[in-house]
This record gives sequence, C-alpha cells and structure tokens, in this order.
Amino acid sequence: MPILRTSKAPNLINAPQEYLARYHDQLNRELRVYFNTIDNGLSNLFGPRGGNYLTFSYGAFSSSVNQADGSTTTAYPITYDTTDFSYGVSVRTRTAVFTGTIDDGTPPGAGTVLTVSAVTSGTIYPGMILTGGAITAGTRIVSQTSGTTGGVGAYVVSISQERTSLTITGSQASEILFEDVGVYNIQFSVQFVNTATQIHDTDIWFRKNGADIANSNSQFSVPNSHGGIDGHLIAALNFFIEVAADDYVELMWATRNTAATIQAIAAQTSPTRPATPSVILTVARVSDVPEVVYA
Repeated sequence: MPILRTSKAPNLINAPQEYLARYHDQLNRELRVYFNTIDNGLSNLFGPRGGNYLTFSYGAFSSSVNQADGSTTTAYPITYDTTDFSYGVSVRTRTAVFTGTIDDGTPPGAGTVLTVSAVTSGTIYPGMILTGGAITAGTRIVSQTSGTTGGVGAYVVSISQERTSLTITGSQASEILFEDVGVYNIQFSVQFVNTATQIHDTDIWFRKNGADIANSNSQFSVPNSHGGIDGHLIAALNFFIEVAADDYVELMWATRNTAATIQAIAAQTSPTRPATPSVILTVARVSDVPEVVYA
C-alpha cells in the first residue's frame, strides 16, 4: 500500500545579484522535489478512485420490531435493535430503574395502570420497554397521566396485568450518539401501516440532546386499508445536523390515530423477498463545522 507522507516546504536559498545558471538549476530541483512530494501525497490520499486514506464517522441502524403509538397526544422516540455499521456513531440506550405496581388502578385486579412509588435511577420516558419480575414481555409505557414528569406518578402501560410492588427497569435504545464534532447527514426510512378505513396523518421530527430541532418536522399521510389490505407508506428523507462531541440525536414520531403504526414485515414469498425493517437510519459525517469568520 502506498505510504502517505507529509510534504515540507523547501528552504530556498537567496538569489545572487547577477544571473547564475547554477542557482536557477538548484532552485528548479528543489521546487521539483517539493511539487513531486505534494503530487504523490495527494495521489496516495485520494487514490485512483478517491478516498483511500479518508475515513469519516458513519453509522447504520435498523429495527426489526413493530413500534406502536398508544396515545395520540404523546411523542415517542423511534428505537433500534440492530447495528449494521458503526464508526464514531452508535446507539445509546437510556434506562430507568424504579419501584412500582401494575393493576387496574384500584387493586386487586389486572389493568394497565403503572403506579411508580420511587425512582432509583434515570428518568422514565413514554415508549420504554419494561422488564423485571413477572412483567409480561413486550410491555411498554404508553403515557404518563399524573405526578412528576419522568418520575413518581401514574402511567399507562400497553399490556393489562396485575403485578404487586417490584423493581422495574425501563429501557429505550433511541439515542444516536456522536463521538466527533461535525456536520452529519441523517437519512431515514420508516415503514408505516394503517389498519383503519380512513387516511391518518403521522409526524416525524428530530431532537438533539432532548430538545426539538426547529423546522425539522415532516408530516405523512398513511393510506387507509383497501380491499381488506392494510395501507402502507414509506416515510423517508434526509436532514443535515451540526453536532458537538458526545451530542445525541433522536428521531421522534407521533400519530393522529393509533391505527397508524410503524410495522416490521417478515420475509415474503411469491416472489421471494427479504424482510422489511420497521425503521432504517443511516448517518454520515460530511464536513467539519466551518469556522465562523467575523468582519
């Protein structure tokens, strides 16, 4: 493999007062060596097809599970369960550990009311998957109905059950974490499905470090079911985001009707075709942050 060498400006001697052929020959030799070094360095850097020695931060992530929105008034972060590529960009999981019960709100009796009495660590977010004790697999937080935001209070969960006081862990793999400062191009495709007989709107937007990014929302109308077949739509676009080291970005979504959800589709036949992830997100660093020059 060619070696990439740093060029060094030559130490040019001062010109004599009178014309001297030997001086000009020496000057030309030194400049020739210098320019050849630059040419070789650029050739080795970019290569015959470009980019031999250039490495930028990048990442590609996807989800193989359905993501439902159980509340038309709650925003949910999109989550990922598969890392396809990762270099300087990764998915970070937020977690919360707390004590609570799940019942019908007036125990005893199964229901979807989660009452949190104490938070050991972290913050509770809608969409978190709950584990611990005998909690039914796939149970997630739909919304918070009372109490301190993300803390002690009452919540709605997605699956009815009865669980007495126990330690619960909530997790959410939604934060796209950046190791390097720069401008990044984020592209996504989200597979929406609508089981209702009417068209329903959904929204997707970006958050950075927990705050919504201005002018980053897009609205999509998901087709209604027709002829007994659910309506489908791929929501896709790209967005440039400037980040600092250790910033994180989340892709948020909300729906106007709970019949419109994010769907993962298994591999199909006739003809044979691969599975459809519910979400695909790719990230590529395109530039350093330009230096601001003030007049």
